[in-house]
Amino acid sequence: MRASGFKTPRYESEERISSFAKSNGIDENKIVLLNDSIEQNKTLKLFSNSPGIIIADSEFNRLNFQNKKENCSAPVENLLMSLCDVQSNNFYYADSNLIAFRKSIAFYKASQNKSSSAHYIFFLWNTSMGKNIKKIKAWEHILTEHANCNYQTYWINCDYMAEWYSFKPGKKIRYKLERK
Repeated sequence: MRASGFKTPRYESEERISSFAKSNGIDENKIVLLNDSIEQNKTLKLFSNSPGIIIADSEFNRLNFQNKKENCSAPVENLLMSLCDVQSNNFYYADSNLIAFRKSIAFYKASQNKSSSAHYIFFLWNTSMGKNIKKIKAWEHILTEHANCNYQTYWINCDYMAEWYSFKPGKKIRYKLERK
């Protein structure tokens, strides 16, 4: 994991996540913190077979920009450069998990003071990503440079929160890798 740039995962708190976000230039107003481990599991299921990004239209239909069985981010950069040109309904599909996420308390709190948009972009991240957070920052930079339409970005944090498990924030998460 360290060779790929990931850090040892730890139980986190809102303060630690906020500090990480500030040190990496992530706008705190765009961060969505999940309420519990059940919501976290649903979110991880939503992002399964995704390179860490979901793009949706104004009706929360998911943009199909890759083969569902692939977990590759190669098409993402090109798509983000021409996001405003994607208008055809042929590229969007209804995803019940995304629609359920739209109704979740975490998303509701994050989007309360924002108007509707033509596109919603969701980035999945956590503090153990280490230097891999730069990939998501690059995606956001591409949007800033090339997207001239109305869009909103959300950074969905999927850290294991210390309060959910009654652990002290910063405690390392012990896990066992299973070999196939």
